[in-house]
Amino acid sequence: MKNIQKQKNMNSGSANSNPDGLRQNIGKISKKIFSSVPTVAIISALTVGGLLISCQDKNNQNNKTEVMQNNQEQKEAILKPIDLYVEAGRKGDGNIAKPAFASTATMSWSEAGALKSVPIQALFDGFSAAEPMEANYKLTTLDAEGDVAIVRIESQFGPNRYADMFTLVKDGNDWKIFSKIYQTIK
Repeated sequence: MKNIQKQKNMNSGSANSNPDGLRQNIGKISKKIFSSVPTVAIISALTVGGLLISCQDKNNQNNKTEVMQNNQEQKEAILKPIDLYVEAGRKGDGNIAKPAFASTATMSWSEAGALKSVPIQALFDGFSAAEPMEANYKLTTLDAEGDVAIVRIESQFGPNRYADMFTLVKDGNDWKIFSKIYQTIK
């Protein structure tokens, strides 16, 4: 313990704890470094650094273009099952939506404050029991990372409006809806 105390006391009395002393020490060190390095070397290093940054910016722009193109393709692939879901409601045919969903998918909602969850077949049956109707949606959120995605839409089936949220997983080359949760919009 005595050694630790002595060391602590020695450090607290050094010039490094004094801001002016610290500035003076940094100034002395800087002068030593820059006086020993030729000015041409400093200018060369700064020029090369600037060129590297410029090239990096150009590469980032090219990568951004590729990512945006890939993201557009990915977005279209992710929205394909959502389109099938809405089309099934539009045509009153649950079979249209079946390829959009994983076989183990569920549909969940809250009713009078209680969680309700059913196998996705209930949705297919509901579409098939309904008459064809006007149906559309507006995409509000699409977030994808690798082979998983979350999509939120505001949909309308006839006079009824919904906030629909879907989790999707990539299955081979296709995206499948793994779960659908919704809230009626009044």
